[in-house]
Amino acid sequence: MATKLSDFRKSTYKAGGKVIEVPNLYESIKIDKIKGRKYLARFRLNEKIYTKTLGYSKKNGTITLSPRDAGKLLETYKVDLEAGYTSTSNITLDKLFDLYFETLDTSKQWTHIKRYIYGHYIQSHLGKKKIEKIREMDIQGILNKMATRGLKPRTRKSVMEVMNPLFRFAVTNKYLRGNPTMGITVKVPSQKKIVTNATELFQKVFAGINTYYHDNPYYRALFLFGFTGRRKSEILTLKWENIDFTHKYYWIEDTKTDDQQKYQLPSYVIEPLQAIKDDRKGLVFKSPITGKKIVNIDRQMRQLKKFLEIDTLTMHYMRNILVSMLAEQGIEAITLSGILGHKDPNTINKYLSINHHKSSQIGLSKVGDILDVEVVNNEQ
Repeated sequence: MATKLSDFRKSTYKAGGKVIEVPNLYESIKIDKIKGRKYLARFRLNEKIYTKTLGYSKKNGTITLSPRDAGKLLETYKVDLEAGYTSTSNITLDKLFDLYFETLDTSKQWTHIKRYIYGHYIQSHLGKKKIEKIREMDIQGILNKMATRGLKPRTRKSVMEVMNPLFRFAVTNKYLRGNPTMGITVKVPSQKKIVTNATELFQKVFAGINTYYHDNPYYRALFLFGFTGRRKSEILTLKWENIDFTHKYYWIEDTKTDDQQKYQLPSYVIEPLQAIKDDRKGLVFKSPITGKKIVNIDRQMRQLKKFLEIDTLTMHYMRNILVSMLAEQGIEAITLSGILGHKDPNTINKYLSINHHKSSQIGLSKVGDILDVEVVNNEQ
């Protein structure tokens, strides 16, 4: 229902025996039995008229907001507008997310994952709520409900990975003064798989991939990419245009850290890649049926696991095997971080910058040494 100025009068208070009028503040003529008088701010700023309800004079029958206090709220509101803060009275979390989403790169996989997480876990709880009314306890409530439903800490943390930058966007663009997510953390238990005898395991898996997929260069290249340190999502979104066979390197565009990264292309991947029958345009590992990105490779991984008799094998575990093997060979932690594409190698990042290309050259050179030893041993 629209607010009628005719339902209000100028707001005043008494001080020192005088009646003092509060500039730009109005109070309702009618008094609600429960809420008391309604206070309304109305003023002109930069050729625009702003109107905002500031509150009511009563709560639970007690005077909680006097004309003088309402006048202070009005001045705070006016100062915020003059400083560039946008009125949030009509901005819901849904509206804020739409504004935020417009600033994201839709070519990035993580952008669409963010929309899914928002729609799946956040929207039904807070989507219609005004952002200025959202508190830390509201967000914590979502996380608590997810925990009650048995959802894993990693899933709950993904909610914060959407909410935190969303509210940072609101603060940066002066929709809000504070970020209600700042005091919330979700601890994820370590999911690190311990790799023992990593060098031996690396050699076994490497040989198994080449043997099982000997006549299938497509899947041989795909799985051998797991031993370059790449994540599965990075492999499945790799494009031919980002591979330089002449200079033996490739670019990863859609990374978890949201930046472009250059890596050395090892010879053991070059050979099967060049054997793939393809038009060399777009995705390297596209579906032979639809020409689009592969949905999953679970069946092929199950077959490989059965052949190798390694039930724990996954694309992610291959990253663990690779760096554990290289650590056994004395490769430094900063280089291992570069191979895996980490942006922040914990606190060491304060002193050193990661060169992904150089790290991959060093690491893959050591991989070559290991494989050469295997060849020599097999020939003896």
